[in-house]
Amino acid sequence: MKIKQLIEIIRITGRTIPCDIEQQLQEKYLSESKGEWIAVGDMDLIHFIRAFNKRHDKSTKKVKSYVEQLLQTMEIPYENR
Repeated sequence: MKIKQLIEIIRITGRTIPCDIEQQLQEKYLSESKGEWIAVGDMDLIHFIRAFNKRHDKSTKKVKSYVEQLLQTMEIPYENR
């Protein structure tokens, strides 16, 4: 089920939807498998979860790498953080 459909179901059940969600649903995500930009609202929930976690994992690895490099310049072993 698409994210925008899930938001509509939530709206129908009486829950308040934040005013910026419509804009958030229009944000574009580059689908690596399709090779095209798609709106977040048009993403299937499962696809969204996988894409989010994949992006988060890449970000986490970049942060860890940055911290390791920073600690090396300060001559502090990463293991002793």
